Amino acid sequence: MAYSYDEILERMENKYLELTGHEASECGDIGIRLKILAGEIYSMGSNIDWLKRQMFFTTATGEQLDMFAAQRGLTRIRGNKARGDIIVSFDSPIDYEMVIPEGTVFTTPDGSLNYIVEKQVLISRGGERVICPAVAEHTGRKYNVNPGNITTVVTYFTVGMYIDNTSTFTGGTDDESDEHLRERIAASYRNISNGANAAYYRSIAENVEGVQSAAVIENSDSQVNSVSIAVGGRGNVCTDECLSAVKEAINAGRCAGHNVTVKNAELITYNLSFKIAVKAGHDSAQVTEKAKDSVRNYFNSLSVGQDVFLAEIGRILMNTDGVENYSFGNMQDKKATASGLIVLGAVTVSNM
Repeated sequence: MAYSYDEILERMENKYLELTGHEASECGDIGIRLKILAGEIYSMGSNIDWLKRQMFFTTATGEQLDMFAAQRGLTRIRGNKARGDIIVSFDSPIDYEMVIPEGTVFTTPDGSLNYIVEKQVLISRGGERVICPAVAEHTGRKYNVNPGNITTVVTYFTVGMYIDNTSTFTGGTDDESDEHLRERIAASYRNISNGANAAYYRSIAENVEGVQSAAVIENSDSQVNSVSIAVGGRGNVCTDECLSAVKEAINAGRCAGHNVTVKNAELITYNLSFKIAVKAGHDSAQVTEKAKDSVRNYFNSLSVGQDVFLAEIGRILMNTDGVENYSFGNMQDKKATASGLIVLGAVTVSNM
């Protein structure tokens, strides 16, 4: 906004002084009215500024950006839910049969992250423990927790029953970021589909749930009008079900005379090693984990055929809370093949 609240109020008070020859008392009726009016004007101006940003996809965010994507036949790629195993145990063998039903909710000590049992499990009479496969309540990386972090049952409580996740919950990913979705919207304008070109087939493939990106490769050395489509998920290849859905969608929309083959992208593993300097007052272990998460999120956002640049990873690290500096040593950029998807392998982080 052009003016802050204080600037608006000052202008109003000065104008009042100019017109009346008297200052508006801070605690007087006029002074209070001016403060209220200045607040309303500032609020209205802020709303107008927000509305201006939502008028174009280059600055829109959230739900408004989703609407721009829908105009181009695109949808935001949703994240995945973390999965793992939770152990339910007792002090001693129970003398009754106990069922832990599907939908039972377990949570972290502070109650901020919930995990739901996917399938009913039975503890037989005389049993002491059972493994419950569970899934995070929502999508997101924050649900990827280490062993010992899920310790409470929400649905019910039995004396002498203990909860613990002895395995790490993994696989949780965030929804597609505004920045990545904005890039896809921009690409849809640069590469206009004409019903037969690469953009046409890429659009069909990327609209299948589970596909984050697709690359269309023209097979110039084979028969005319023959193309291959390499699809990739979020930091991994697509599932067999997803791949079948892509093939079905491509066959339904394939132009006459076109020979189109669909395959998973070729995974290219990139092992990353870097050093970080931690800002004073921050816990080194926590900052290290945040840096790893930031890097993983970057690799999970990569598209088929997209190269990896250390400069981009460096920018991400510098935007990570607690990181003061970084160094990659002898690491180098990684170039992807036309049908390759670069995925993160081992991550080694040390202190500078």
